[in-house]
Amino acid sequence: MARAKSANSDLRALALDPLRNFKHETVVVPEWGDASVTVRALSAGDWLGYRTRSLEVLEEARLAAGLSARPTMDEGGNPDSDEPSVEFNSSYIFAFVLVRTLFDQHCARVFDDADVDEVALAFSPVHDRLVAKAFELSGIEAGAGAPDPVAEAGNG
Repeated sequence: MARAKSANSDLRALALDPLRNFKHETVVVPEWGDASVTVRALSAGDWLGYRTRSLEVLEEARLAAGLSARPTMDEGGNPDSDEPSVEFNSSYIFAFVLVRTLFDQHCARVFDDADVDEVALAFSPVHDRLVAKAFELSGIEAGAGAPDPVAEAGNG
């Protein structure tokens, strides 16, 4: 009986491992004293959080610009071509991605969800590079002009 329990414990550990079940890659960060970190692809929950936070940030920017929270849609369900664009700070959204996908050498998350604001304030090209790696591992093109991954998956 002990043998079966041991095998089940091993299987449980494998099934619950935060990295084993996702694409991930070890990255050396020269700016952090050559620290080795692991960047993981986003989970379904991470994508949901990313999408939710993206909409919140965009709505806040639209309201601050004196617009309605959501853009006016044309007959095809797309934003009206006359709808003005708004600029917003994406650091908060990308900080969320980093908080969810950055792991240390012990396979533990470096940050908790409560750290998003602090990470957003410290966001730099180093952080951006790690977020780009998380998107790459998730099979998503990142950067200006890249399509919205949620919309591309038909979940928008």
